[in-house]
Amino acid sequence: MILDEISKLNKVLVLGFAREGQSTSNFLHSKFPDLQIDHADQKDGPDYLSHLTDYSLVIKSPGVSPHKPEIVAAKSAGVIFTSHMQIFFEVCPSKNTIGVTGTKGKSTTTSLIHHVLKDHFPTVLVGNIGKPALDYLNEITPQTWVVCELSSYQLMDLTVSPHIAVLQNIYPDHLDYHKDFEEYKNAKLNIAKYQTPNDYLITKLDIPDPPIPSQLLGSHNQLNILPSVIIGRLLKIPDAKIYAAIKTFKPLETRLELIAEKNGIKFYADTLATIPEATIAAIDTLHPATLIAGGHDRHQDYSALAQKIISSGVKTLILFPATGERILQEVEKHLEGGRMDSFQVAGMPEAVELAFKHTPSGAICLLSPAAPSFTLFRDYRDEHDQYKKSIEELAVPN
Repeated sequence: MILDEISKLNKVLVLGFAREGQSTSNFLHSKFPDLQIDHADQKDGPDYLSHLTDYSLVIKSPGVSPHKPEIVAAKSAGVIFTSHMQIFFEVCPSKNTIGVTGTKGKSTTTSLIHHVLKDHFPTVLVGNIGKPALDYLNEITPQTWVVCELSSYQLMDLTVSPHIAVLQNIYPDHLDYHKDFEEYKNAKLNIAKYQTPNDYLITKLDIPDPPIPSQLLGSHNQLNILPSVIIGRLLKIPDAKIYAAIKTFKPLETRLELIAEKNGIKFYADTLATIPEATIAAIDTLHPATLIAGGHDRHQDYSALAQKIISSGVKTLILFPATGERILQEVEKHLEGGRMDSFQVAGMPEAVELAFKHTPSGAICLLSPAAPSFTLFRDYRDEHDQYKKSIEELAVPN
């Protein structure tokens, strides 16, 4: 137990001091009032990793790459690294834990499971969605169901698995953090690594036929719905109540969200589509005339997306750096010498103006980046918010 180790120490280091790091620090203060709890964060400057070997134990936030040379060296020197989620799973008063991971769809899947269970059991939603997990400890009893979204970053060093694990799709992603796809995949598979014969793994699902009625668009979302049905049945919730709850679940912001309709053009935001496969699913769902895409380069393969763009009837491409140019190159390669209307832009207002000008009335403009947002935006929410603001500020002719 990590807390047993901490109880023997005079000091520990919390590495990474955003929301999760602050939550970890507050929890440790409450448990060990005499413990010296130091903090290190990249905001402290380039040398923030220089004192790792001064500590026997470091609680590392998931956003700090384990491949940084200073961390590798500290591990070789015997420093123990652990995490907020490891501590949470060890001290959580309830063993009724549900963990959800996957490259795409995990937030919707996690939120929907919570939505189905909450009217029947005391339930909390924790992890990579909402507040840090340790902040919920006072609300959790042995009867509480804990529904937890887990990223590859959080799973990578976890040595405990949830009672019910949901493993959704795995596509190449976060390859600027993980050494390679194999490491990323193994991190995801870690969700079930420590399960016992009394635990459950939900994976390799097929799209149901007929589809389950819901407010979620697209066949891919049927795969996000199914785990809530399976878990509801495991917990003896009547089917009628499961399906009734699913019907009332509203799509999360930034996921195939209708932002506005202007001059007959429907503007959709799908800014959490940070890999090509997610944008392909969005195109299949909405059949847009205009696609706004591009962002931070994680060395993804855009060949399949280019073929989907060509075959789907997209007429106009509006592209952000740095991957926009790569996407266009792939499209033109598959057009075999042909061209598509395309524009390289450096900001959201310009992108939205061009989309308004080039999208026919009655058609759809879709923002679905197929890449992370970091090149021009703080994150996918900032990209969503700038898109919404730019649409609101459009000068629409009378």
